[in-house]
Amino acid sequence: MQNSPPRANSYSRWVGPLLALGYFLLCALWTQPAPQSWNDIARVAAIESLAERGVWAIDQSPWFELTQDKVFLNGEFHSDKMPLLSWLASGAYLVMRRTVGASLAPTCAEGARMCAYYPLTLLFIGVPASLLIWLMYSFARAQNRSLAVALIGTLALALATMILPYSLVLNHHLPAAVSLFVAFYLLTARSISDGHRIPTIGFFCALAVSLDPLSGILAVALGVLAVIRFRARALYLVPGALVPLLITAMLDYQIAGTVIPPYLIPSGYAYEGSVFPPTIGGNGTPDDLPQYAFKMFFGAQGLYFYNPILFFALAGLVIVAFTAGHNLRMDAIIIGLGFVALSVYLATRTGNLGGNAYGERWFVQAIPLLMAFVYFAPPLTDFPSLKIVRWVTIPLFAIALLASIFSTYQGARNPWRYVAPPGHPTRDSVTGAIGWRWEVRFPPW
Repeated sequence: MQNSPPRANSYSRWVGPLLALGYFLLCALWTQPAPQSWNDIARVAAIESLAERGVWAIDQSPWFELTQDKVFLNGEFHSDKMPLLSWLASGAYLVMRRTVGASLAPTCAEGARMCAYYPLTLLFIGVPASLLIWLMYSFARAQNRSLAVALIGTLALALATMILPYSLVLNHHLPAAVSLFVAFYLLTARSISDGHRIPTIGFFCALAVSLDPLSGILAVALGVLAVIRFRARALYLVPGALVPLLITAMLDYQIAGTVIPPYLIPSGYAYEGSVFPPTIGGNGTPDDLPQYAFKMFFGAQGLYFYNPILFFALAGLVIVAFTAGHNLRMDAIIIGLGFVALSVYLATRTGNLGGNAYGERWFVQAIPLLMAFVYFAPPLTDFPSLKIVRWVTIPLFAIALLASIFSTYQGARNPWRYVAPPGHPTRDSVTGAIGWRWEVRFPPW
C-alpha cells in the first residue's frame, strides 16, 4: 500500500506527453493542405519570395494577386505580417525545397514532389500547439489539481477553444499564444532556478510581441508581474528579451529601411487599390461602438458564445483575484487587467471583427492565460463555504463545455471561413432590443 502513491505519480507524468502526442496527431489529421485566406497567403508569399528569390518583396510571387494583406514600401509590395515567423519558415522551406523538391507554388499539387504548406504549418504551428497542451496539464498538476481536474481543463483548452482551429493554419496568433503561456508557466514554476527562468521569461514575452504586436499588452502584464516577483533580479529579463527584438528589428530594417514593422507603418496601406485605410495595421474604427463591442463579445462574432467555457475561466480568474493568500492572486489581478486593456483596445480601435475567419481571432493569444484559471472555478474546485455551488455548476459547466467543443469543431473544419456561434444574443442597433438566434452550419473542409 505504501508504494501506491508513487506508482500513481509515475503514471501521471506520462499523461502530459501523451496528451501532446494525441493533439499533434489531431493536427496532423486536420491541418489545412493549402493557404485559404489573405492572411496566410501573404505569409506564404513572403516565405516563397525569401527562399526562392532571396528578397522580401512579393511582387514576383505567384501568390501576389491572391492577397490584399500587403503594404507598399520603397516602391515594392511586401507582406504586412510580422517577419520573424516568415523568416524562420523560409529557412525550413529552403531545406525542404533542396532535399525533397518541395514547392510553395499555388499549383504545387499538380507537379511538385511535395507541397510545403502542410509540413510548414505542422512544424511551426502544430508542434508549438502540442507543447502548449502539455504545459497546460503540467501547470494544473503543479497547482495541485487532481488528475481528473487537470485532464478536464487541459482538454477544454485543446478541444473547446479557438486554439484548435488556429493550430491548423499558418498564422501568428497561435505561436504568440504559446510564447505568452510559456512565460506565464515559468513565472509560476518555482522549481526552476531564477537564473534560468528570468531571462527565458523575457525571451518568450518578447517573442510573443515579435510574432504578434497585439501580444504586447499581455506581454507587458507578464513583465510587470515578473518585476513584482523578482524585484532587482528582474533586470535579467532584458538580455532574454533583446534576442527576438533585435532579430525582428534587423528583419524590419531589411524590409522597410526602418526598425518599425511594416504592419505598423500607416503609409504602407496608402496605395491605389488598397482595401485598408492608411492606419496602423490597416485597421479602421467602429462606426457604432456599442453595436461593435456587443458583436465582438456576445453577438454574431462573440468571443464568449463561440467558446462559452471562457465564462468559467473568467469566473476562476475573478475568484483567484479576490482570494486573499492565493499563490496566484497577483497573477490573476495583473493578467485580468491586461485582458481588460486588450478588450478595450480591440473594441474601440478596430473595425472589422477580425475579418473573414472563425471566432474573434485577435483574442487567441490571450486564451491560454485565461484558461489557466478555469481550474479554480466551480465545479473544478470547491467554492469557499458554499460547496453546493459545485453541484449547481456541474450541469452548466457540462453544457458550456459541449457547446464549446461543437463550436470549435465548426471552426476546425475551415478556420478562415466565418461561421456564427451555434447560439448567440442579438442586439438591434436602433432600439437596443436584445434577442436570441440559433445558427448551426458547417463550413466545407
